Amino acid sequence: MRIGIDGGCWLNRRGYGRYTRGLLSALARHDSNDEYFIFVDRETARTPDLPMRFQKVIVSTSQPPATAASAAGHRSIRDLCRMSWAVARSPLDVFFFPSVYTFFPLFRPLRAIVVIHDVIAEHYPDMVLGRRSLALLWRLKLALAIWQAPVVLTVSDYARRGIIDHFGLAPERVRTVHEAPDPIFRPLEAPRNPADLLPGCKLPRDQGRYLLYVGGLSPHKNLHLLLEAFQRLHIRGEFHGLRLLLVGDYQADVFHSAYQSLQQEVHQKGLGDRVCFTGYVPDEVLVDLYNLADLLILPSLEEGFGLPAFEAAACGTPVVTSNAGPAATLLGPAAWAFPPNDVQVLADGLRDLLGDPARRHAMGEAGRERARSFSWEQAAAQTHTTLLEVGSS
Repeated sequence: MRIGIDGGCWLNRRGYGRYTRGLLSALARHDSNDEYFIFVDRETARTPDLPMRFQKVIVSTSQPPATAASAAGHRSIRDLCRMSWAVARSPLDVFFFPSVYTFFPLFRPLRAIVVIHDVIAEHYPDMVLGRRSLALLWRLKLALAIWQAPVVLTVSDYARRGIIDHFGLAPERVRTVHEAPDPIFRPLEAPRNPADLLPGCKLPRDQGRYLLYVGGLSPHKNLHLLLEAFQRLHIRGEFHGLRLLLVGDYQADVFHSAYQSLQQEVHQKGLGDRVCFTGYVPDEVLVDLYNLADLLILPSLEEGFGLPAFEAAACGTPVVTSNAGPAATLLGPAAWAFPPNDVQVLADGLRDLLGDPARRHAMGEAGRERARSFSWEQAAAQTHTTLLEVGSS
């Protein structure tokens, strides 16, 4: 079978890109006789980690799709048409979009599968998309993608229920294929000192205790609630030297960001020496931070999967997550969940967990066991089966 793939999200450093790289790399390793053609712009084509198995179809665009489809702009009609015509000229049996984020129209009848990761933009358009014009373009893109794709994949049963309910789709059209932590995330015998890894944070050399957040700094990530909960711990003075590390790209992120207001709140609360915005952190450093954190906290108003929770669990780090997502259910005893609008419940829960090392240790051990249930190889096998089914129908 000749399988076409949209490579537009490959360069994205956040969730869509991590999903695309993890799934497609495993798909390239999957044993089959199929031919793969990945459609990419010139910048993405120069990326050295694109799987050699994929034949590159290079399309000349004014910007990489992952950059153009941003909170500050949108992809040009010309670029979209160039991608569409490149696919139309290729003799393919099925086409795969790893994310609806970089979807473009298919100009000829071609069976397609599109991945819709969640319905967060539908539930919180102002927080995710920012501008009304972008919200309209997003709705049009989703409608066209759903119309052209007989099968929709998503990353959890939680997201699947939201997609079926919001778009009114037949349940058999929407299927779940879980994400997975990269193998780099594992327990380390001797994690490196965060003071050396993050010199800009001015952390104490004694490796004082810290809480960790990993992800985007978009408004729906609910980090203002986390800052308020952290301040309540700080005011009570129960955990001397406790720090909060907010790991997320605030310089090159193309998504709608709350960084400025978060930074302002940190200073207003007098937490400047306790809270650090680390910026983008590569996985080779992130694994050390996971290993040494007391807790990973994901306070999002909603998550389709919540990959950082599973990365932390794979490192043996206990997880605190809002209950508006699948992480608590999938991780079971490795995670503690709270309502994303209740700051006092979060503050009390953090206080209890920080004061109970035996409980945190048990959660970490459970997390390592649960994380083994998720792999990109399994996700690739499920995706490949669906591609064959749709392509031959």
